Amino acid sequence: MLIGVVSDTHDNLPTFLQAIELFNKKKVDLVFHLGDWVSPFMPAACKALTCKVYTVDGNNNGDWLATMRMTKDVDIEFCGLTKELDVDGRKCFLFHGHSPQLLNAAISSGEFDAVFSGHNHKAETTMHGKTLHVNPGSTCVGLGHPITVAIYDTEKNEAEIITL
Repeated sequence: MLIGVVSDTHDNLPTFLQAIELFNKKKVDLVFHLGDWVSPFMPAACKALTCKVYTVDGNNNGDWLATMRMTKDVDIEFCGLTKELDVDGRKCFLFHGHSPQLLNAAISSGEFDAVFSGHNHKAETTMHGKTLHVNPGSTCVGLGHPITVAIYDTEKNEAEIITL
């Protein structure tokens, strides 16, 4: 199973739409958004996706009440601060990453096959024992980092960082 992973979209609709186009082209089965949508109009763009989205809170949530109203017809699940999922036999943990203590605890616990976080806008994949840590980077421009997303392969427990 392929999972598209994106974080820190920060109201940059054009690059987020590029990510959606890539995810549809790659035929991902799910998308994980790791927070910091910012404005209510951003999650509504997921209507263009051909799969379900799981999203966790970031530290720049914006107006969630308006967001909920704008996403009534979008296949998106708002999960709160963290989300644990069993996906295709892999135990996954989703978190924005703004608490280093919580992030490090999840990674070092050994309970998860993959931990997904964003927040610092720096794309990377690293192995910690049996746990893969995936940070897809950001689709936000102007911060000196490339515009990146990730695609996670549950079969291989590997993720590829893709520059848009």
